[in-house]
Amino acid sequence: MQIPKKSQIFAHRYSNVNREKYEKCLKHFQKNVDIPILILDRKYLQKLQNEKCEKVRKIEIAVELKYSKNRKILQDSRFKIIFFENSTTKDFLTLKTEPSKIIPKNFEVYHFGNLMVPKDIPMFLGFLRRSKFLECRNMQISREDQERYLDAQKSVDILAELRDLLLEFGMFSFLNGGTFLGWYRECNIIPHTTDMDISIFIEDLNPKIIDYFNSRDSKLILATKYGRINDSLEFSVYPTSGYQVKTDIFFMYSDFENGTNMNWIGGMSPKGEKIRFYYPNYDPWCAAELLGHIFWVTCTPEYHVKLEYGENWFKDHHSSEYRWKSSGNNAKNVGKWKSDEMKDVRYMFYKAGIIDSNGKFEDYRRKGQNDLENLEDFGLVFSMMFFV
Repeated sequence: MQIPKKSQIFAHRYSNVNREKYEKCLKHFQKNVDIPILILDRKYLQKLQNEKCEKVRKIEIAVELKYSKNRKILQDSRFKIIFFENSTTKDFLTLKTEPSKIIPKNFEVYHFGNLMVPKDIPMFLGFLRRSKFLECRNMQISREDQERYLDAQKSVDILAELRDLLLEFGMFSFLNGGTFLGWYRECNIIPHTTDMDISIFIEDLNPKIIDYFNSRDSKLILATKYGRINDSLEFSVYPTSGYQVKTDIFFMYSDFENGTNMNWIGGMSPKGEKIRFYYPNYDPWCAAELLGHIFWVTCTPEYHVKLEYGENWFKDHHSSEYRWKSSGNNAKNVGKWKSDEMKDVRYMFYKAGIIDSNGKFEDYRRKGQNDLENLEDFGLVFSMMFFV
């Protein structure tokens, strides 16, 4: 099995692993293994992460499907085998279980002979926790105008890059809004949608991601930021080059109402109205495929599309007719930001750039400090502050 490598911004999460301790624990399982195998056993991996050698027992491993006729591994009493498919056209592995499971393939491993152990065990366990595969409905939607606003494949490719970047900062994202509806209803992007939508639980926020977006190393750059960490945080990003598509990132909060967990994401109108979109007991612990990429989704998709879009969710409503703050059945106006708060909760970077008096666009990260200080001369609201 070949698992592609990727840059590890947070490689220090596993840089202090005691390989000698690992090797000692794994010694029993390394012997007489002549094909690549990956440890899949959750309890065993948790013990290994804590550098504790569990009692010798039968453990669960993953073996690529092409080795399914290898008698030696099939007859090995040390292992419970889960076969997987590694398609070159998809960015995930398909575990041949019932029900089917999928996990990203872009993780790094330690090699102990032919035995492989994920380097970032907590992240890998997160993959397994969210691995139950859900099929989309693949409905044929009747539309007068089938012309696409976005290039579906390019947009999803960029969304997958963002997914991976967020993972490197320890953040699991999940499909939301119109992107979620398009996946579930049509196995695609809704043709007339103008952007992409994902969510992240607010407790998973890693503040370092903002500094990274503002660095020259990032291929995605912060375009807008709304709200505060404790209330309705949202921001959008654009690619710094190539195909341009905006992705809105909504942070999801939790409240308890009448003993029930109520999740919500926030939105803000230009006049400062505070809108919340409510999702009872949101459960984004399942996995889906969208145009060859793995994304995480709620495990109860039909319940949530009905909750947000109503009983006629399977009928098309053009994006130009959709009013974000009122069309959703789960939307509620909860007040308004005060006028003196607006400057702190609404930052706009206009597609992450500066438009000068000649109409020239330039990436703000490549401007000098004096230029940044004079940014308001260009008629834009700007602030390098993120936390208020």
